[in-house]
Amino acid sequence: MKRKLIPRNWKTFLKVAAVWQPVTDLWTRTTAWPVVGRLTGWIVNRDHYDVTLIPVNRELEAGSTVVPRQAVEEIIRRSCHRVILPLCLCRVGCRCQDYPMEIGCIFMGEATRQIDPSIGRPVTVEEALAHVERAVDAGLVIQIGRVDPDPFMLGIPMRDWGRFLTLCFCCPCCCIAMRNINNWDPDIRSRIHRMEGLRIEVTEECNGCGKCVKACFTGAVRLEGKRAVIGEECKGCGICASVCPKGAIRVEVNDGDLMMNEFLRRVESYADVT
Repeated sequence: MKRKLIPRNWKTFLKVAAVWQPVTDLWTRTTAWPVVGRLTGWIVNRDHYDVTLIPVNRELEAGSTVVPRQAVEEIIRRSCHRVILPLCLCRVGCRCQDYPMEIGCIFMGEATRQIDPSIGRPVTVEEALAHVERAVDAGLVIQIGRVDPDPFMLGIPMRDWGRFLTLCFCCPCCCIAMRNINNWDPDIRSRIHRMEGLRIEVTEECNGCGKCVKACFTGAVRLEGKRAVIGEECKGCGICASVCPKGAIRVEVNDGDLMMNEFLRRVESYADVT
């Protein structure tokens, strides 16, 4: 058996975690640099990186026949193989103080069978769904899509990247994509999508306290007078609604069928995980 130049096991991951934050912060900045960005941004170009954000808001369950989390559950049920990481490398690397480190990513698809057992454990559909519930309860933002830096880091051959899907549970303070949203090349930022059929509304109860402005990782929320206004660059993560002390921001589903169909079409275009 051919020996890998860099072994992909948990011991190696922990070594990487020691320098994770400064290295990833520098990397994201270089993607916007002329010339250099073409090289450093290769692994997150249009063929290798495209994700959809799933809003964190349990109140959706009361007012909608289809909630965003159901779309994620459908993908999990369709996947032929699932692996859960015991820790979130981003939160470990950034020494997160606000969210649990032990809620790691779920990887799905045939290619995940190649992940070293020391890195992650195969799980059933029911175990994966329970893991999603833990993440939602912790207030983490779900991101799902093609994130080819993940199979690359795990040592999976490029020929199998099309059978690999990432389901991340992210916090804005540690997630590479969210923490560095304004450092990325604009083209990369545009490939972080909000769900179709989703609407975020600021109601009359808003008193302009500004907590949502500080919490928005994209800078999409601003104050006009004494009321929050949500701009077009909103990614639909729902963090603004979760931090609002007045409950003045609502996340709603306008068209559940559209949301589900468009979500499945997009995700299944990323990778074949069935």
